[in-house]
Amino acid sequence: MTKSAKQKKGTPKETGPKMKKSARTKATLLQAALKHFSNTGYSATSIQDIVDEADFTKPTLYYYFNSKADLFSALIGEALKDFHLLFKQTVSGGGTVRDVLLNLLLTSSKQAQERGSLVRLIQYSFSAAEKEIPYREKCLQEALKLPQILEDYFTQEIKSGNFKSKFDAHDVAETLLGTITHLTNKQLVRKEPPLSRKRAETIADMFLGGVQAAQ
Repeated sequence: MTKSAKQKKGTPKETGPKMKKSARTKATLLQAALKHFSNTGYSATSIQDIVDEADFTKPTLYYYFNSKADLFSALIGEALKDFHLLFKQTVSGGGTVRDVLLNLLLTSSKQAQERGSLVRLIQYSFSAAEKEIPYREKCLQEALKLPQILEDYFTQEIKSGNFKSKFDAHDVAETLLGTITHLTNKQLVRKEPPLSRKRAETIADMFLGGVQAAQ
């Protein structure tokens, strides 16, 4: 098999301006897919819908993605990686546990406001019927890294003596992520405004009051 034949499908061979164009093309396809997946769902969206929205042809789409399922998986995967990075940056940003919690609440609220379609699609991928979503188990494994980031943070803070809790780090992390998800859903479904700093501070204090050990 030749070297070119071995090259992974969907990896542009060009460099410089041509590679930048390829990156833009792929980004346009992902954005078109996001619009239709988030508005009408995975099953109701066709490849033709996506290429029409992006103003490309089917061969162009198949150059980058093997199937609609691969396109959906790439979209969810890239989004989750972005959220992993945001969570990691936030918990490693320094300050007290209250500072970190406040920043997590505000950052998550901002993401729901600015990237609502993507956040909604991620949540949809776990709440839809099991056979509705391709590569669901793979998506789930990626999503589970979010509470793990929080659990690692709380474990470290408990060991260092900076945070005393009535509960173990796992339960604190799961409860915090549940709180963030609930607040995000209120923005997405009930069209509530993003959290103000004052409101985020109130929620942070209520949460900490419930999980911290009495001093």
